[in-house]
Amino acid sequence: MEVLFAAQAAVRDAVPAVVRRHRSADILTWRLLHQIEAEVLAEVAAAGPHSQRILNMLRAPAALDYPTDDRPVSFEGHDFVPIVFNAISDAWRCVD
Repeated sequence: MEVLFAAQAAVRDAVPAVVRRHRSADILTWRLLHQIEAEVLAEVAAAGPHSQRILNMLRAPAALDYPTDDRPVSFEGHDFVPIVFNAISDAWRCVD
């Protein structure tokens, strides 16, 4: 479990810088959310000893079929919000 918590902490540390790079977009769309997710996980994978299996536990599972279009992100109606999506959404609201 410690391995999962360490990876989650690494994601939370990486997210603000990645979000800042995209903040000029003004609106967090589903397409942008997926793009940021990929960038965050790539940075975490490159920077640390986290296995791909652990990182896959933090990403949005394809089976949940989150949108990938240009509509604004809303988790309304979704029963589960993946760890990376949640961290990105939180940072989007906080990063100037």
